[in-house]
Amino acid sequence: MTRIATCLVVTILFSLICHNLHGQDEDWVEEKKKKRKFDLAGIPIISYNTSYGAIIGANTMLFFDVNPRDTISHASVIGLGGGFSQNRSLFAAGFTQLYLGENKWRIAVAGGVGNINFQYFESPSAAGDGDFVDYSAVNTFGLLKVLRRVTGDFYAGVVTKIQYTNTSFETVRPREEIVNANGIGFTTSYDSRNHIYNPRSGVFSTLTLLNNAKWMGSDSAFYSVRFFFNYYQRISKRSVLASRLTCFGGFGDVPFSGQQSIGGKDIRGYTDGKYRGDIEATVQTEYRWSFYKRWGMIAFFGLAMTEKPYSGILPGGGAGIRFKLLEARNVNIGIEGALGKKDQGIYFRIGETF
Repeated sequence: MTRIATCLVVTILFSLICHNLHGQDEDWVEEKKKKRKFDLAGIPIISYNTSYGAIIGANTMLFFDVNPRDTISHASVIGLGGGFSQNRSLFAAGFTQLYLGENKWRIAVAGGVGNINFQYFESPSAAGDGDFVDYSAVNTFGLLKVLRRVTGDFYAGVVTKIQYTNTSFETVRPREEIVNANGIGFTTSYDSRNHIYNPRSGVFSTLTLLNNAKWMGSDSAFYSVRFFFNYYQRISKRSVLASRLTCFGGFGDVPFSGQQSIGGKDIRGYTDGKYRGDIEATVQTEYRWSFYKRWGMIAFFGLAMTEKPYSGILPGGGAGIRFKLLEARNVNIGIEGALGKKDQGIYFRIGETF
């Protein structure tokens, strides 16, 4: 059985097991708090890793109800973030997620710019053992996603994105790769979470297929497939077990900027850019415990792998602390640290990781 097939089998088994467990979960009633018209949450980013050096920035999110008379839709949110690092990387991004029409419509808009100085690992060859290669990527992107409820907790819709990337590689013979990767596709979602920003029960799963087509101005014709499955199980009055499985695949003429790099929310503890490929799969579990009033702790562990090239199985795990900043919106902020294979990372959060 190939590793891709194994990923699909694990996905199916994971989904079936979690679906059966979900049927045994009890409903959780939120403590009623008075909501303001707008609720603002912000957290500074002060971090360090061996790739970027010192990192300074901030994330801010504004929570609000589009229609105060709509008591069914979830709170919408507008987010802004940005920062810079010791190695002269700069980034800024913004997004909005709107819940409309008694939760029948979900609209997401995002965009950002950045000049990222990073690295990737050149695989070993007959000429050597392999080494890191520095690169600089100027990136601009925009995304629009519109979903409509089809039935029950199931949604379907369309997604489109534009992306421009100019990547300069600092190799023996410096080279440059300029890529426009514009795509359009469809997306589906199943969402039975009891709360959007701090779930204690339910399932949240999404499948997105994107065609980066020549007729949309893409320089490389390729398809991308992204799937994730989140499951939340209440363990006790103050604890939750959250699990996440993801698969990402790029097929066709996949450019460097279209690959997936191990790290971020899907497997914490990896920041050096060593592992990236056309295909990525991850699985992780997180224990969340509210131990005192508005304070909580988390502990997590996960596994990841890439194909084309194959990375091997990569473990990552760590722990963190949470504080419920917005009680009325049930929104936490927090910080966590994680260890990977000869790597580590520090992460600042508004809301939960997944």
